[in-house]
Amino acid sequence: MAQRYDIEKTPEGTWDIIDVFTGLPVVEVGVPLIDMPIEEADHLVDLLNSRDREQRDDT
Repeated sequence: MAQRYDIEKTPEGTWDIIDVFTGLPVVEVGVPLIDMPIEEADHLVDLLNSRDREQRDDT
């Protein structure tokens, strides 16, 4: 199963979480997941992909 979310480095050296299906930055609870340090982005992308897998498995 393809992973829905990935991280992308910005020109400033921070990281954004991108929805690979749309190419857009992810927004969770009204907060865009952009301009993060790599550790935070890496952790959050793992959580988002895990949640997405569970939701797709339930359908």
